[in-house]
Amino acid sequence: MSNNRMCPHCHHTSLRRPPAWGIAVVALAWVFVATMLFVSALIGPFIMFAVPVLFAFGAAAIRSAHDFAFAAPHCPACGKLALADAPATAQPPARELAPALARAA
Repeated sequence: MSNNRMCPHCHHTSLRRPPAWGIAVVALAWVFVATMLFVSALIGPFIMFAVPVLFAFGAAAIRSAHDFAFAAPHCPACGKLALADAPATAQPPARELAPALARAA
């Protein structure tokens, strides 16, 4: 994806990208999960009851951090995602006719 801030669909100039500090959020999520695991190891045999909760919170924290940091750019004007540099109205490549149809024409 280029640094172009124009939407390929509506050509509005307010294309929003994830912030550059989003990678720090991912790192903090991993540190949070590692800290939860370390602290839970201190509770002894009761960790069996805490593991499902820790897994749910850890998976949710990491997943939401990754979604925040690596989201596709979107346009607030038309609401569409800008997934590629090429405009969405590009023509598909022309196909050749099958040999039987080419002889009949």
